[in-house]
This record gives sequence, structure tokens and C-alpha cells, in this order.
Amino acid sequence: MLKSFIIAYPWDLVDEGVDTVLDRLHGEIGVSGLSVWASVPPVTQLRLRDVEPRILRTRGGLCFQPSDNFYADTRAKPIVSEWAKTQNPLHVIAAGCAERGLELRLRVSAAATGRLATEYPEMACKNIFGDASKMGVCLANPDVQAYLCGLAGDLLTHYKPAGLVVTDFIIRWMEALKLDLGSRPHHEPTYGALLSLCFCESCRQKAAEAGVAVDRALDSALEAVLGAFGASDDDETLGTILAEHVELGRYCVWSAGEVTSLLKRMTDACDCELLLHRNPGESLWRQSPSIDCSVPAAVVTSVDDPGQLEGALGKEAQRNELSVPASFAIGSDSGMLVRVLSRAGEIGYAGAEIDNYGLLPDAAFTPIKQAARFAKRTTKV
Repeated sequence: MLKSFIIAYPWDLVDEGVDTVLDRLHGEIGVSGLSVWASVPPVTQLRLRDVEPRILRTRGGLCFQPSDNFYADTRAKPIVSEWAKTQNPLHVIAAGCAERGLELRLRVSAAATGRLATEYPEMACKNIFGDASKMGVCLANPDVQAYLCGLAGDLLTHYKPAGLVVTDFIIRWMEALKLDLGSRPHHEPTYGALLSLCFCESCRQKAAEAGVAVDRALDSALEAVLGAFGASDDDETLGTILAEHVELGRYCVWSAGEVTSLLKRMTDACDCELLLHRNPGESLWRQSPSIDCSVPAAVVTSVDDPGQLEGALGKEAQRNELSVPASFAIGSDSGMLVRVLSRAGEIGYAGAEIDNYGLLPDAAFTPIKQAARFAKRTTKV
């Protein structure tokens, strides 16, 4: 059976009424469960539901009240979203899901939870020029790793979710996605990937201990990026660069291993399913081995085009799910969601998450109901 989930921000449930939303999901739509954000990056969200404000802005943070004892082993203390400082709706949401038999998942941004990088700049990713990120912390940093393990323990203990969906599980200077590369925009996948590499103190120290010549790797990255803007050769790819600069390639492989090691550590510590969310639509995911690490875990892959379904089915994953946008259930081609979920079940996906509740008009509920029901009947056994 292909399970179906609606992704939601907790404030959307609170503003419309937790019971109202959960009754709709369980009774009217008939999805398997709810995938709700518990730790969010900065968000500016348009909301189509009849709630106020219609544009919601948050600097991000935890959407619940954390228990300090879970973070005793890290200097990275949890930062609560301004929205959640006077309320803790996850308790009500978790209880409501349990009463209705809805499967509850909690979503966590690993590297980009709001304000962590600005509050703890010493834990932020640093690019090849030494600039600290204001968007993301480094998953190689021991305090960040202890924080994430503590966060998982906090959520599992108090809310008993069936699964944790971890996003932004990457070592990346995130601002690389926003850089203007001027005369080389067609090489954004290559040079954006190099510019996203983290050379913070934790990465440098750990990689050196693993036998990587870090200074040589850094010099190679600088040479490749700066040299590209004066070169006429348009054929250079990330693969050819890493093949030419052996230590840079080793550094990327080390970084991938560091992320994989942390994921295994968190998976072993969780008594619920841990799902890794990946977005292959971002060129940095596709090209850099320090970012697109393959791990034998349950994987949720974002798909924004039905033609991506087969390609997004990761052979290395223990179990595959997909995440699809609300637009698949909206407008003149709302039947797309039925076709996508049906095909997903046929080729071996185990679940699908629809993103997100706040962007779903009432007219979208009918195709979601049809898709969830039809997918269950056509799922590959």
C-alpha cells in the first residue's frame, strides 16, 4: 500500500483549528497521515486557506518547547521560533493524530533551522574564501552533531512520531545557490558546487585527521573557481576538475562520508523511521559528492515534474518515497496527482507527501482523495 501524507506547518493547523484540519485529513480526504514541521528554516509563506495573516513570515526555529536535558552535551542550544514561544501545539497535534489513527511524522531541517548559523557563527559552514554562512551550520561540527541527536531524542520522547523526515542534511555553504556568477551562469552546476564546499575549522581538522591534504584541496578549489572566469574552455565539468585535482576529490569523498556517518548515527539512535529528504532538482545535489551522498536509508525525493518519477527512484535506498507540490492537485490538470501517485505505486514507491496544506484550496481535496484511494489499489506488491 502506498501511503499518502499532507505536509503542513503547525501554524496552519492552529490558525484554522487543529481538530478541524485533522478531521478533514482523516475523514474527508482519507490520507494516511500528517507530516508536520517541527524545526524550520526562515519561511515567507503564502496561505490560501481562510486564515490570517495570509502572508506569514518567520525567522525560523523550533516549533515546540524543547527540554534542556537533551542538549546538555552541545554548546548549540535550541532556538525557539517567535511563533512558538507562548504555545506548544505539537502536543495537541500529536494527540489528535493518535485519536484519529493518522500517522504522524515530524520534519526537521538539519543544517538550516532558523537563526542557528547566525547565533553560532563558529558552527556555520565556511566557503573556500572563509566566509561564514548565515543560512546553515556545518554537519561536521561536533556540537551540531550532538544538537541534532539531542533534537531527535527530544521529539521522539515527547511526541512519539512514526517517522522523522530530515531535510537540509548536507554540508554546504548554502549561499552558493544565490550567487551571481556573471559571465559563467551556464557553469553554475560546476562552480556553484565548488563554491558550496565547506572549509570550516571542523571540516579542515577532521579531513586532515583522515589523511586529506586540506590546504592542497582548498588551493585546487580556489584555482578552479577563479581560473574559470578568465578561461575560454567551456567543457570543464566538476568530474574533470575532481579527476585533475586528486586531493580536492578526496576532500569531497571525505565530506560525503562524514554526512553518511552522522545519518547512520541518528538512524541507530531513533526508535522510529528516519527518512532523508533529497531534492535532485538542485544542481548542487546532482553534482557534488560532498552533498549528494548515497546512503542505504529511507529516502523522500522531491519531484516537480511527472517525468522525473523513474529517475528519482533511488536504487541504493532501503525504501523510496516522493514529495510532490500542491500544484499537482490544483487547476485544470488536477488529475495529474492521481496519475503520479498511481504510477509511483506501480514502480515501487512506498509513500508520497504532498506539499503543503497551506497552499491547498478546497478544490484540491477531491483529487487528493482520489489519488490516495487509487494509489492504494495499484501499488506494486
